[in-house]
Amino acid sequence: MSSEWSFREQVVYRFADVQIKALDMFLNRFSVAIAVLVTLAGLGWPSVGRSQGPVTWQSRAGSSVEAELIRVDDSKVVLQVEGNRSPVEVSLDSLTPESRLQAMQIWFNERDAKQFQMIRQHLPGMYERPEAVSRLLLEIHKAVPESPYAGIWAGVGLSEGENNLELAKRLLMQAVKRIEAQQEVMAGRHSMTLASARNNLGVVALKQQEANPAASSFIAGVQSSNVVSAVLEHNMQLLAQTDSMRTGLIELAPRLRSELLATLASADVSTSKPNLNESLYYTLDFDLPIEAGAGNRKVEGLDSPSVFMELVSIGTGFVVAPGIVLTSTDVITNTDGYGPKMVTVGSYQHGIFKALTCKNCLMTAPRISARSGIVIRTNETIGTVTRFRIIPHRAGSSDAELAALHVPGLDLAPLCIANDTPAKATDLTLYGYDPGQNLVKQGVREFTGEILSEPDHQGVQNVSNETTGGNRGGPLMSDDKAVHGIVFAMSENELETSGRAFGARMIRSWFNRNVRTTSLTSVDDQPIEKRFDPKASVVPVFVWGLKSGSGLFSDVADGTGPSESLMIENTWCVSCIGSSYQDCPNCVNGSQSYRKQEVVSSSRIGGDVYAPVVKKKRCPTCSGRGKLKCPHCKNGRLDLRRR
Repeated sequence: MSSEWSFREQVVYRFADVQIKALDMFLNRFSVAIAVLVTLAGLGWPSVGRSQGPVTWQSRAGSSVEAELIRVDDSKVVLQVEGNRSPVEVSLDSLTPESRLQAMQIWFNERDAKQFQMIRQHLPGMYERPEAVSRLLLEIHKAVPESPYAGIWAGVGLSEGENNLELAKRLLMQAVKRIEAQQEVMAGRHSMTLASARNNLGVVALKQQEANPAASSFIAGVQSSNVVSAVLEHNMQLLAQTDSMRTGLIELAPRLRSELLATLASADVSTSKPNLNESLYYTLDFDLPIEAGAGNRKVEGLDSPSVFMELVSIGTGFVVAPGIVLTSTDVITNTDGYGPKMVTVGSYQHGIFKALTCKNCLMTAPRISARSGIVIRTNETIGTVTRFRIIPHRAGSSDAELAALHVPGLDLAPLCIANDTPAKATDLTLYGYDPGQNLVKQGVREFTGEILSEPDHQGVQNVSNETTGGNRGGPLMSDDKAVHGIVFAMSENELETSGRAFGARMIRSWFNRNVRTTSLTSVDDQPIEKRFDPKASVVPVFVWGLKSGSGLFSDVADGTGPSESLMIENTWCVSCIGSSYQDCPNCVNGSQSYRKQEVVSSSRIGGDVYAPVVKKKRCPTCSGRGKLKCPHCKNGRLDLRRR
């Protein structure tokens, strides 16, 4: 049989064996068509590293081939056959069960390793900056839709950082479904991670005062893992104790209470038991990907500017003038870690990839409002005082979202900027980078899409191009090799992969206001045949921060493989669900009802007729507000210092 497969050849395999020469002739004849179809099939797929080397694939017809796995979906695999220039598609149905299982194992291993590599460096920020880290993890969750890690951690960050329980619940349930999809192929996979997701779902349910769903989630968490974490055991005990106290906040159904206690009694709990206060805890117990330690690797071919600094953010920029790179402020400002930052831009200099340091970063300074007036005290004029007020730029405006980097030694040609803003339904390609270990090797990627809306009052347009953390700041371009816009952020809908952009007119306006040392290259200045290849002037932007401590994680062994753990205490008050107020127990919406005997009718014979009439008065307990300040917390947060 042939050593090269195409998606068309799988049909031939179902009916008869074909000799090597005949298949080679067939493959050569349709090589161009195969390449086009594979390219179309690949649009919208996130970047992924290939398998570690060629492996043997068996067809149901008895043929075999040595090839690397490129990707998998529900109906086909894409293989890179040795000696063949283009990848080929093969139907999953044409493979033997063993080869189908092999494909899914390789695919899930690669996706898990990729996502773990993308998130590992950001997890130390979960303690102090859960809001910022959760937004970044949310992007990674969408960028790698097969792996569960980012969804679990983003859910924890949203629940603890913002008390955004509904979105946290959705993300955690999506992560559970991803694990279950992997377990359908490989039983027992991600058992520790699944237990962690179930525990966190239970915590979110308890914060919403839904005891029965919480108990069901905890029980499922115990049943999913060989060894139960101390955090999961603690939360289950806390639920059982709170239910027995009859506080009115938590009340379990008798059947679930019995099942919870029976499951707790039979659980094999980890011997590592930290000192836990009487509050709910999230757990990030997780099974490391098969490619253990992938998260500790740096980007291949990229060196840190200092031994004391580590990579905290990756984005995209493009050269708009000699030594000037335009990018998104989100790449630079929305990063993990406090302290000094350093920004570098990647560029090939004489065939060698180097990270050039930015001399300065031009982001529009906030406006300052000044107002003078006479201050009078005890009928005496003491002088004129000027009051200053800092007015930050409005989120979504170009002054808040665009930045220019001055990079000495950046010997790259500027891209031409179009004259006007693109119209709705215009097809444009986003050029940018995908975060990951192979960023340098993979180079600039193309993300096709179109303009979804006309500019709003701030000039923002929605685009359908797949937007990730890595291609923020990338240019939107068409076949005329001109920049028609810049994608500065993800969609406002946090569960979508589309982006938000400014058109060429907004780029020009911002640049002319803020960069006075040079000017943009216009399409009128350069004919299309002399314009440069877009990929040559699109560059990766790296943000470096001080290295964080390495003692964040501790090992958690359940016997299935390498694993680690992180524990986060919920500091939101469960009693008031983080609102810092409770309903007044003595009224309804600030009013109390009472009965008063009043004359309801009268007659000449019987005189006045009295009857009780329902009246309402303002509640003296809450002064008519209907709410009382929660006595258990301060502004919705528990004061952990009192413990």
